[in-house]
Amino acid sequence: MGSFLAELFDAFVNLISNPSSFKGWHGEKQVSKRLKTLDQSSYIHLDDLYIPMKNGQTSQVDHILISSKGIFVIETKNFEGWIMGSENSPTWTRINFKHKNNFPNPVWQNYGHIKAIQEHLGDAAADIPFYSVVVFCKKANLKFKEPFKNADVVSIWNLLRLIETKSGENTLTNFRKEKIKLMLVKLQLKDWRARKEQSRQHVRHIKGNLAEKKLQIANNICPRCGGGLVTRSGKNGSFKGCANYPKCRFIA
Repeated sequence: MGSFLAELFDAFVNLISNPSSFKGWHGEKQVSKRLKTLDQSSYIHLDDLYIPMKNGQTSQVDHILISSKGIFVIETKNFEGWIMGSENSPTWTRINFKHKNNFPNPVWQNYGHIKAIQEHLGDAAADIPFYSVVVFCKKANLKFKEPFKNADVVSIWNLLRLIETKSGENTLTNFRKEKIKLMLVKLQLKDWRARKEQSRQHVRHIKGNLAEKKLQIANNICPRCGGGLVTRSGKNGSFKGCANYPKCRFIA
């Protein structure tokens, strides 16, 4: 079975067994299709990389775009409805008709991806600007009240315009761009079976981390820094926050 047909078959299986997983895959394909329309002599485009981390786990990155201005790290969300949140809130809110639910702040999520990439590249990433981009697909309606300082959050319609008009000096030579590409492309598994197994391992690690995080919170231990959790009062009621605030801003 060819790689392309195998990928389609895998997507079909995901659609039946896990519709949300298929929806995410479809969103990433939409973004990838748009990124491929950029000038290939100016941009190097890589999709679906699992960046190894020092703790033995991986950080799954949807899209990386290497340009003379720096490296764009792009997180894709294929959500419907109104999207609300802020740069510093741990969770954002999605409202679709009468349904309302929270999801982890994707800006924070993408910050972790960037740190993993920088750690993997080491000295090769020295002095390179990194641009954090969160892109929502066609059916999302972005309702943000405050501007973002350390990331760009856009709809898929505005993605290419954002990339092409991003200000910055041409700091990366073609030689450095190719060097970074070689270091990252090794992380792309071509065999669909290997990619599928890697994805399963990644999900297992995430579930294991969530279980451990819940246990730590239940025992009033901050899962971010190991400090204690204390009960605080806010405008929306009481919540648990790290005792090491403001050095650690974890809240539960």
